[in-house]
Amino acid sequence: FRTAISVLCIACPCALGLATPTAVMVGTGRGASLGVLIKGGEPLETARKVKTVVFDKTGTLTYGKPKVVGVQLFDITSTIRRRVFVGVIGTAESGSEHPLAKAIVDFAKQELAAEQLGRVFDFEARPGFGLKCSVTHVDQVFAFRDNRTPSLASERDKPRANQKYAVLVGNRKWMEKNELEIPMGADEAMQEFERCGQTVVMAAIDGKVSGMIAIADTVRDEAADAVMMMRNMGIECAMLTGDNRITARAIAGKVGIGQVHAELLPQHKETKVKELQARKKGCVAFVGDGINDSPALARADVGIAIGSGTNIAMDSADVVLVNDNLFDVVTAIDLSKATVRRIHINFFWAIIYNIVAIPIAAGVLLPVDTPSGHILVLKPWMASVAMAISSVTVVMSSLFLKLYKKPKPRRAFLPNLPTKLKRALSGSAASGSSQRSARSPNRRSALYSLLPGAANSEESLHSNGYAPGNSTSLASVA
Repeated sequence: FRTAISVLCIACPCALGLATPTAVMVGTGRGASLGVLIKGGEPLETARKVKTVVFDKTGTLTYGKPKVVGVQLFDITSTIRRRVFVGVIGTAESGSEHPLAKAIVDFAKQELAAEQLGRVFDFEARPGFGLKCSVTHVDQVFAFRDNRTPSLASERDKPRANQKYAVLVGNRKWMEKNELEIPMGADEAMQEFERCGQTVVMAAIDGKVSGMIAIADTVRDEAADAVMMMRNMGIECAMLTGDNRITARAIAGKVGIGQVHAELLPQHKETKVKELQARKKGCVAFVGDGINDSPALARADVGIAIGSGTNIAMDSADVVLVNDNLFDVVTAIDLSKATVRRIHINFFWAIIYNIVAIPIAAGVLLPVDTPSGHILVLKPWMASVAMAISSVTVVMSSLFLKLYKKPKPRRAFLPNLPTKLKRALSGSAASGSSQRSARSPNRRSALYSLLPGAANSEESLHSNGYAPGNSTSLASVA
């Protein structure tokens, strides 16, 4: 009977039952302390399987604080007319919640030195295209020296108080959808802005495309480091955006993303995530911040929302980056791997404990003769103590996750390089020829020779992780 009680105590699956939940609890707690809020154990365990990370552009790869950098009018050269154009478009955009709309509204208020703009009626927003509305009371914003209210429709129009403007603001497709003629030279002007990574918004007033506004958003400082780190981890990176292809590729080039899907409607982002999941090359994570990103966040295997994003995006996501740091995507994936690895360690010790202790409690050593004549058997109280020790061991093992540290950006290794090599790398990057320099055998050998003991060999850079021909080449580091 005592042997049966001992076996029951030893076989109590406390250690096995604690192996997973304790590690998940400590892992999520450690993530929260690092600014990575993980909603439960499932996303924590799934993140380690991620092989593709898809980024939204505005507000995710960029800071989401766009600013107007240029205004170009068509057939309108007067300073007053430019002010009216800005006032009308700023008033129209005041009814939208899009980040680009807010940038235009702020610019209009600053340009016109006004706290309030005109009034908006019949507002209609079309996601992925633009907006349509009517604007009035714009004339009240201005104080013209000649006491006239100018009209944008024609130079010969008589000024009218509280003139009503029919306004269309959006991309080129929105203008074509409304059967509006694009002025000569507009395409060249748009491409010039877009090649600089700027978004161009076209505006039509009273049935005529009157001008365009160029908006720029700053790429996050840590975006390139995060993408490079994920590529080093064997994770493929892609970008989805509703912006035009030229601007999208310019932004993607700055952060090192090669796979770009541009000019997408909000519902198309979810479709693209489905397509990536259908490839069955591991789990897919989507990183976004806006209302339009919510379907894709919910569809992805792991949805990751930026902390400064909308409430709907954070509710739809499995992980929230509280610190608005894009490198925390790497932290979430790495923490998931560390947690699952700790779970495996916990299971290992729990199974070893049962393999060894259960046979002893069952009396496998009873036939063994000892010099002192004592019987080798575990009493019930001994089995209870052993069971408690096994549970404490598993909990202590899980608590080691509290020592987890965030991975450092790849660029953090540069200060450890010799000064001559850092100067050579910086010089090649500043001249804009880093890619050509890395592909040039002579130049590359010269850089390698600057490393201690390199002897014009590439082996030393391979051992330090700076192997040529991959994502951690000298060119990408520079």
